[in-house]
Amino acid sequence: MAILSSIPVLNCQHIEDTLAFYQQILHFVVVKKRDLNNSLCWVHLMNGDTTLMLQAVSKDSSREETPQISKITLYYFVSDIKELYHFIKAKYNNVSDLIVTDYKMQEFFLSDPEGNVLTIGMSVK
Repeated sequence: MAILSSIPVLNCQHIEDTLAFYQQILHFVVVKKRDLNNSLCWVHLMNGDTTLMLQAVSKDSSREETPQISKITLYYFVSDIKELYHFIKAKYNNVSDLIVTDYKMQEFFLSDPEGNVLTIGMSVK
């Protein structure tokens, strides 16, 4: 048996805000979406060959526990980090400095509306 591919699915308390972030900041486009009771509940996004899904989570008032929302780090490899860095920095103020790591990557960091960390990187030659 071989794993053929994977798609990260982000659980979102504010799916509309998170969708807008990925569309405006990283130029993801909507491939497919599903509504439930006139509210967005799931969306499939792509940018080139990179795929991401967002899924709305709701707080069920009949449950005593609040659902646990996991926070993850997504690492995106890009072809022109300086261009993307300046574009994102102009639109979104909460971006780290552009750094060169000891493992020969140029990177910067930001968080999406759900608190997931996005690391954007490009290999340094």
